[in-house]
Amino acid sequence: MEKTRPQEGQLALYAAAFIFAFTNLFVKLAGNGFSGLFVSGSRFAIGVVLATVAVLARKRRVDRATVPDLLLRGLFGAFSMIASYVAITMTSPGRAVLLANTYPVFVTIFGALFFGEKPGRRVWGSLALCVAGAVLVVRDGSGANLAGDIVAIASSLFAGIAVNYVRRASTRGVDPFLLYLSPAVFGLPVLFIAPEPASFPGLWPLLFLIGVGVGAFVAQALMARGYRSVSASKGSVTFFLETGLTVLLGALFAGETLSLRFVLGLVLIFSGLWFNRR
Repeated sequence: MEKTRPQEGQLALYAAAFIFAFTNLFVKLAGNGFSGLFVSGSRFAIGVVLATVAVLARKRRVDRATVPDLLLRGLFGAFSMIASYVAITMTSPGRAVLLANTYPVFVTIFGALFFGEKPGRRVWGSLALCVAGAVLVVRDGSGANLAGDIVAIASSLFAGIAVNYVRRASTRGVDPFLLYLSPAVFGLPVLFIAPEPASFPGLWPLLFLIGVGVGAFVAQALMARGYRSVSASKGSVTFFLETGLTVLLGALFAGETLSLRFVLGLVLIFSGLWFNRR
C-alpha cells in the first residue's frame, strides 16, 4: 500500500472536508429540480459505479470474518446518508449538516453500549454540550422545518452506529473503497422508489445532481488517503471545517438564516465535539 506522509494526509483531509461542504450545497441546489430521495439515490448509483471500478482496480480480497461488519456498516451508513440528504432538501444545508455532524457523540454512546468502549466523564460532558447546542439550533426561532431537523438528527444517530462498524472493519484490513461501496449498494434501491421529476428540471439541477455523486466519491477517496497517516481522533477535528463552511455557503447561496440562537448552538456543538476529542 502506498504510504502517505502526515503532512500530505492532513492536506488530503482538509481537501475532503472542503469538497464535502460544496457537495452539501449541491444537494440543496439539486433539490430545486429533484426530490431528496432522488438526489440520494443518484448519489448511490454514481457511488456504486465509481467505487466498483476502484475496488476492481485494487484487486483486494474480502475476509469472510469481516463480512458482517461490512454489511452492517452498509445498512446503517445508507440510512444515515439518505436521512442526511433528505434533511438538507427539507431544511437549510447548514442546519442539516450541523445536526448530522453531531454523530461523534453517538459513536461514543453506541461504542460504550455495544462495542466494549469505556467513555469517561469528559465524554458525557461533551454530550451535554452537544445536546444543548442541538436544542438551540432546532429552536432558534427562524421558522425552519422541524421535521427536517429531526431527520438530520436521525442521520447522526445512524452514523453513530455505522462509524463503529467502519472502525472495526478498518482495523481488520477492509479496503476503504469497499467500505464506501457497501452503503452505496444498500442505498441504491432508493433510486427506484424516489419520485422522478415530472419534466426535465433544467441543466443546472442536473449538473448539481452529478456533482453530488462525484463530489462525495472524491471526498471519500481523499479521506481514505488522509487516514493512512493521520489518526482518527486528530483527523476528525478537520471535518469541523465541513460544518462551518457548509453554514457559510448556505448563507451565501441557499438563503440560510443565521439567528443568534443558531450561532450560539453552533458554538456549543463545536465546543462539545472539541471537548470529546481532547
